[in-house]
Amino acid sequence: MDSPVHLDTPLQPTELEPGLSAFVCPKSGGHWIPLSSYFTWRELHASATRPLPPGYHPELADDCAQRALICPESGYLLVRYRVGSGLNFCVDRSPKTGGVWLDAGEWEALKSKGLHDELHLIFTAPYQARILSEVADTRLEDRFRARLGAEDYQRVTDFRSWLRKHPKRRDIVAYLLDDGT
Repeated sequence: MDSPVHLDTPLQPTELEPGLSAFVCPKSGGHWIPLSSYFTWRELHASATRPLPPGYHPELADDCAQRALICPESGYLLVRYRVGSGLNFCVDRSPKTGGVWLDAGEWEALKSKGLHDELHLIFTAPYQARILSEVADTRLEDRFRARLGAEDYQRVTDFRSWLRKHPKRRDIVAYLLDDGT
């Protein structure tokens, strides 16, 4: 099998975690994880693994706009899925074999958030719908921050947090919306 990133480079067998057979690209450091290897490992070992310590957060570039990659097993195009949960990158999955391509550092980043043993959930419709909602919320926040300015945006955000917890929030909102006429 050849690397999806460096098409002239054969993937080399490796063990990503104890008992998790994968393949590594010697040029990019990325990993191909066959679906059967992942589920075998998950069944036997995932509950015993621990995520990396809190605070460990490798900086990875947003790669979601990079060119499409080709599955090293089937030759089909890989489908890109946004990870979310504080991680701003995508993982690639084969629609034919279910195998997953992770760029260098992405496995460690998944471990840092405890997502490494739930990798298969990233590809589900409910997970992706949640990620799309998070992206839309972030874009809306960015628009308001740009329109209001950082300082006023922070003041409004603080007020909104206070208001949501206030027992008389409906009265306060009614007062704010009443123009006095």
